[in-house]
Amino acid sequence: MSLPIFDRISRELDERRALHLLRAIPEPPGTSPKRIDLATNSYLALHDNAAVTAEAGRLAAGVAYGNLASRLIRNTSPLARELEGELAQWKNAGAALLFNSGYAANIGILQAIATRSTGIFADRLNHASIIDGIRLSGAKLARYRHNDMADLARLLAASAAPEKIIVTDTVFSMDGDRAPLADIVECAKKHNACVMVDEAHATGILGANGSGLAEESGVAAAIDIRMGTLSKAVAGLGGFFAGSALLRDYLVNHSRSLIYSTGLPASVIAFDLAAVRYLRANPQLGATLLARAASFRDKLHGLGFDTLASTTQIVPCLVSDDAEALALSAFLARRGIDAPAVRPPTVPPHTARIRFSLTLAFTPDQETAVIAALADWKSGHG
Repeated sequence: MSLPIFDRISRELDERRALHLLRAIPEPPGTSPKRIDLATNSYLALHDNAAVTAEAGRLAAGVAYGNLASRLIRNTSPLARELEGELAQWKNAGAALLFNSGYAANIGILQAIATRSTGIFADRLNHASIIDGIRLSGAKLARYRHNDMADLARLLAASAAPEKIIVTDTVFSMDGDRAPLADIVECAKKHNACVMVDEAHATGILGANGSGLAEESGVAAAIDIRMGTLSKAVAGLGGFFAGSALLRDYLVNHSRSLIYSTGLPASVIAFDLAAVRYLRANPQLGATLLARAASFRDKLHGLGFDTLASTTQIVPCLVSDDAEALALSAFLARRGIDAPAVRPPTVPPHTARIRFSLTLAFTPDQETAVIAALADWKSGHG
């Protein structure tokens, strides 16, 4: 006898399969050095940087095992505090706090600081972890149209919440565009709201020191909560909060994803620390990558592809039809190019796309090969 819950689950999977929306974990990529990887978030290719790897090995001092307990119970590695100090300096913040992932950071921050009396105003294209953190907090959620400051101002003015938080990605993970942070800060001042930004895809890339869009926009001092990840440009693992010492102390006491998780192992923190120090010493890398991405976008436009409002290393190639997006991704894979198809519900309906993730490992010869493959596809598909 089948249970009702499993009947429902089976129906839902069948429906997704019929609509070409069924997700699956891909097979490991081929090991051929000729494959072109446009699926990774290691934007600055630090996962393959010999200097970073060597320094990480020195810092880890041969310790390969895990942290063995929650950080509040047993903080095994002194490297965690070193990394937090490095991140606070990089972000020009009073303090920083390490989490196990960017997802855990967003959930932990929002769940801890917001209550049922808090109104949270979130961009409609924010990362799912932001939405999940808001749900866990019990706060009242209002979602404003993507980067629409008039809509944000309208929602803030209509809210009677005694506490208000505006939260936004700085670089949006599927569109590759940027939030208007200066306008958001100005709006927050008018409505007495706190500002939280998710710098996951901007950290290491934007700003004179590579610390993110808040720095590049000149509003870092006006941002109350800065969240970042160590798994994108840093190429390691973890997430972090950067802000005041007051908020750090509060998160240590109230953030459930921190309190009830075993800490990151020393080997992981060692890589994170080595990579962050490398990025701080080489802040020009982000500008080099952005120039490479601009060249690639121009060539896509020349083929007639829509890259939406992308201005960063994330370059969407709009296909619209879900099945066609899958077909194009498979076509590219046969040409040795790894580039994922992204479909609803990750993106809005009728905006399926190939998400090209540009990195410093993307050479001019590889760009030529990708553009040639897309031209061949275009010639056969209008």
